[in-house]
Amino acid sequence: MKKALLLSLSLVLGFSAFAQQRVAKNDLQSFTVNSKKVVVGNEVGTQSAAKFAPQTAKSVVVNRYQDCEDAEVIQTTFDLQSNSWCSNRMYQLPNGNVGVAATMSLEYNQTASDRGTGYNFYDAESQSWNDMPEARVEAARCGWPTIAQWGDEGEILISHAPLSVYTREVAGQGEWVYRGTLPNSPEGFEYADDFAWPRVATSGDHHNIIHVIGDIQHSVSSTEVHHWQVYLRSEDAENWTITYSPLAQDGEEYDHYTADSYNITANGHNVAMIYGDDLQGHVVMYKSTDDGLTWNRTVVWENPYYGYDWETDEASIYTDTLFCPANLAIAIGPDGVAHVAMTVYECLHAELGTEYTVFSGRGVDGVYYWNDTQEAPIQSIDGNPHHALRLWWPDEENPQYVTMHNDSTKWIGYVPLYQDEDGNLIQYVNDMFYHENDYFYKFRSSASATPALSIDPMGNIACAFSAPYANPTEGDLNYYRHVYVSYRNVDEGYWHQVEDELSDPTVEFLYAGSENIYAIGVDNTANPGEFWFGYQTDDQIGLYWGTGATQATASDNFFHAVKVTPTPEMVSVPENNTTAQNVVYSIYPNPATDYVIVSSSADAEANITIFNLVGQTVKQFSKSLKTGENAISLDLNSGIYFCNIEANGYTKTIKFIVK
Repeated sequence: MKKALLLSLSLVLGFSAFAQQRVAKNDLQSFTVNSKKVVVGNEVGTQSAAKFAPQTAKSVVVNRYQDCEDAEVIQTTFDLQSNSWCSNRMYQLPNGNVGVAATMSLEYNQTASDRGTGYNFYDAESQSWNDMPEARVEAARCGWPTIAQWGDEGEILISHAPLSVYTREVAGQGEWVYRGTLPNSPEGFEYADDFAWPRVATSGDHHNIIHVIGDIQHSVSSTEVHHWQVYLRSEDAENWTITYSPLAQDGEEYDHYTADSYNITANGHNVAMIYGDDLQGHVVMYKSTDDGLTWNRTVVWENPYYGYDWETDEASIYTDTLFCPANLAIAIGPDGVAHVAMTVYECLHAELGTEYTVFSGRGVDGVYYWNDTQEAPIQSIDGNPHHALRLWWPDEENPQYVTMHNDSTKWIGYVPLYQDEDGNLIQYVNDMFYHENDYFYKFRSSASATPALSIDPMGNIACAFSAPYANPTEGDLNYYRHVYVSYRNVDEGYWHQVEDELSDPTVEFLYAGSENIYAIGVDNTANPGEFWFGYQTDDQIGLYWGTGATQATASDNFFHAVKVTPTPEMVSVPENNTTAQNVVYSIYPNPATDYVIVSSSADAEANITIFNLVGQTVKQFSKSLKTGENAISLDLNSGIYFCNIEANGYTKTIKFIVK
């Protein structure tokens, strides 16, 4: 009975997606930009009309029916977690344990003399995190860490400037062992500049082969900095081979990619690195199937202005606005396929010089998906290379409006379209998409930003990304953001894109009312149907650190870690998944009213305890769980509760809300 009710709700959501034409006012705003400043302008981008190709079936879902186990794991006042995107900060061992790292300082000033790696560890057996760290891992001031599994049970941590290596034979146990610093530069490098901004991944049957990518930057003058990308490889965490990255081997120029504009990932003997986030460069992926000994190059997105000198070359002047990639994520599935997510923004280089214009608003937003079984470079549906990453197109009948190209095999998500009480789409205030100029340098003017991919052992994919959620009134410039999640069922091959309801913030993947910029994820999780993400929250808008910082005083930021278990409709998992750490994998609906559904992957006897926020037990009983869905009646007052289920030798605690 309950299963039929849920299925009916899912069908209603799905059919409404097919029936409703997603049309919104083209509320673009432009900004003139150079390397020093961002100036708000009044121009509106020119967009040419195009006819749609036949539309692929699209599934729009609400996050209401998923289990999210959320924990604050690291506190910091240092809010600049990356120069661009954030990645390689979180991993999971086969036994379900999780390690997470972040740049941490607990000082409320811009000295940050205690800055270093904040680390926390999740023990899957006890299903608990350690206390939040009170001191950095390293002996000396550093930051911007990267972390990965090392060996069958251990972990490796690398810190920025100087690049110091730390390992532990067993993750989460004992003292970190200092293994020295990484080489500064390849042999023959002409400058004495440090290698910095690292990303680490490990490959091989025992995660014993270590791969690190990073950036060397040299100041040519007070206003000009050149960047070189490098690659390091080691099999013992002490002896390293450092070379120029495959970018240099393939003739890519040195400064097309800058600090933190790259990610690396590994699964088995497959390793992949991706570079992007530059107006003049391609999105380029290098992939190895032999643990980094050889590499194959793929241009994922081809920049039509690649290689031009903006200040002297007439060909660098745009003839049409260009939809560009902003932030990228990459992960490799269990079948060796590399998956890429990228957020999008729109720009125009109208005349010679370093100045260009970017367009901000919902009408340029989107998170694009590509994998290396698909055509490359990515092609546009209208044949115009400027539009290869374009989601929103002018509506043919009403050119002042844009409509979404809803091919959900290619699009992961976008800023949700909210409706008022009469069902009319709510229009955003333009300033919501852009706060002063500090955010610009982190994700251009893309409203959706910092995607993170997480792939389970079945090949199901989840993508988390940050996007504005509030519906401000005139003059309300708060830049609060949610982190949303979309799912790609391995058996379906398209994305279940997220929509939410503004009137009910409890439906969100993560909580509302904060500044959520940096999303991170576990590239490859241990259990089918489970995904791990992290995110940073701050109740003060703006950045205290970094280029164009607008936050006047330091504030407490918290890094959260979340295990996400979507409903069975979103992903494909074995019917009797006895290898999972818990037979219980979700409780829904959440918020609930008079009942909840407990989903179990196997028959099991369970002891169930429900307690309130202050730890008082309000309901306790035993129940024989059957494989599938099990209804549990509730007789509780409105509020926040925790449901503790002991079954199959494991304990699972899930937070839920009763309305």
